[in-house]
Amino acid sequence: MSTIAIGSLTYLSGTEADAYLAAASGDEVLAAYLLAKDRNLLDGSTAEPDDTEVHHALFLLRRARGSEPPSFDMFRLELRRRLAA
Repeated sequence: MSTIAIGSLTYLSGTEADAYLAAASGDEVLAAYLLAKDRNLLDGSTAEPDDTEVHHALFLLRRARGSEPPSFDMFRLELRRRLAA
């Protein structure tokens, strides 16, 4: 994404969630990473998001879309699978 699509660190609207998913071509984990990165920028940090920040962003994405919250363990397994590929 070329611009930050969120206006708050604590709330994510369905429209904002859809914008991140569209930017990630439907990949929830990538959308969560992009959201976590933008949340860091909004908070004044240029640091890359860690696993916990990305998991929290995934939680926000799913909550905004009315989906089940993600399991941290399953999320970490998915990250490991992606790194191995």
